[in-house]
Amino acid sequence: MRLTHSYSSIKLYEQCPYRYYRQRVAKDIVDEGGEASKYGERIHTFLENRLKGSDLPQEAAAYEPLCKSVEKIAQGGQLLIEQELTLTENLTPTGWWDADAWLRSKLDILVIKGADAVVMDWKTGKRKVDFFQMQLFAAQVLKHYPEVQRVKTSLVWLKTMEMDTETYNRVNINSDWAEIIKRIQRIYGSLEHDNWPMRPSGLCRYCPARHDCDSALV
Repeated sequence: MRLTHSYSSIKLYEQCPYRYYRQRVAKDIVDEGGEASKYGERIHTFLENRLKGSDLPQEAAAYEPLCKSVEKIAQGGQLLIEQELTLTENLTPTGWWDADAWLRSKLDILVIKGADAVVMDWKTGKRKVDFFQMQLFAAQVLKHYPEVQRVKTSLVWLKTMEMDTETYNRVNINSDWAEIIKRIQRIYGSLEHDNWPMRPSGLCRYCPARHDCDSALV
């Protein structure tokens, strides 16, 4: 079976291999998302539209200073919004829907300024820092933009307007990819041995497989 990957799918596996199996291998359940995820999608759309020239609706008016800050950062460079970056299994760039697409990343904000890039990811939930997402996004940028040498990444927590930042450099790209591929290889190990253990946690109550999972904490 051919698998494709993304930050969200890798994290899904790490949170619960069984849920990953049901959603992405057997494909007999669908995660339709709850109110929190729908709210997040709505805010992402508002911010995307604002940075493409529309006004923010009242629900998101508080984010106008943030949008102006992004525009200021992008001055003199290229601002890319909801940028889709895709790699083949050989880590060469390809199209999002191309047959050889293997690893996909969608970046809320990408700014390219010569040898420097800025990546920002909007977060509408509780602050829970996971720099693996930023490591993956930076590695993608460095594969797609050979002139870029440094990628400054930020997780932007919209409820509190706090930011967590980390910078990734081209000189470390091999070790970054080693970490990313190590995580993906664990998924292939489960696929090879048909071993998808259940991993009960506080996330069980959001799982679409909870009603027929003996280990679900609900």
